[in-house]
Amino acid sequence: SEEQKIQNEQSCFRPDKVAVLCIDPSSHVTGGSILGDKTRMSHLSYNPRAYIRPSPSSGTLGGLGSYTYDAASLCELAGYQLTIIETVGVGQSEVELAECCDLFLLLLSPGGGDELQGSKKGIVEVADVLVVNKADGETETLARQTANEYKKAMGLLRKPRGWWGGKDENEDKEESSTCKAPAAPPVLLVSAKTGLGIPELWNTIADYQQYAQSSGYLIKKRRLQNRYWMWKYLRERVLETAKKDPRVKKQAEDIQSSLDSGLVAPRVAAGELWKHIVGSVDSNDGQI
Repeated sequence: SEEQKIQNEQSCFRPDKVAVLCIDPSSHVTGGSILGDKTRMSHLSYNPRAYIRPSPSSGTLGGLGSYTYDAASLCELAGYQLTIIETVGVGQSEVELAECCDLFLLLLSPGGGDELQGSKKGIVEVADVLVVNKADGETETLARQTANEYKKAMGLLRKPRGWWGGKDENEDKEESSTCKAPAAPPVLLVSAKTGLGIPELWNTIADYQQYAQSSGYLIKKRRLQNRYWMWKYLRERVLETAKKDPRVKKQAEDIQSSLDSGLVAPRVAAGELWKHIVGSVDSNDGQI
């Protein structure tokens, strides 16, 4: 009804401040980045309630920059209710963005895959929403065909228990039956040029935000994300510290000589170096 429609619009999530974190690929030769994403957001960049921050990937895999997770956390603490992370073009196996966001939205081009491609494990499997863009002009028919193929493929994917479209352990049958969340990641058709499907996309994002908060799913997801980044930062810190330590450097040179000579395999060489690092820690009161 019209009254219900008005109520839905009034309760719809509408952020007062928006932040956009754009990750630009860095050159493997020079290490530089163009950082030109902001030039494509001319209207948004002049809005006083918007913050746009282009950042280089700096060789980091997964489509993110070295400090993207920290930057997103700071934006939230600064009062930005919505933070959009635009990654570099990622491949099928680069799924680290899922550990950095509440909603993983995968943007697809027409003809970018078929039912078989969509059923493969990887980035399609971790996505919360799939969006096929360029549904206009000559590519409209192809875009609709691509969306239909991905919709078929979504039926082959299995989401973990408690996913925003699935049944949680603590939910009874009545609560599960009244939940409006989809049983599989929705596949939407949009056109950034004409605006086709944009309202439906935003409604899907708002529905997800509402369900994720009310069900407690968002709290659980962020808790797991915090643990993931703690261990990742620890690995980076250990590697960085080990490379700078002069004792480890000397041992690494000896092991690399054996490695270059073919006397040891890379895995064995890494194990020998790790034994030396652990020995250095034990003999120096916890300091490498």
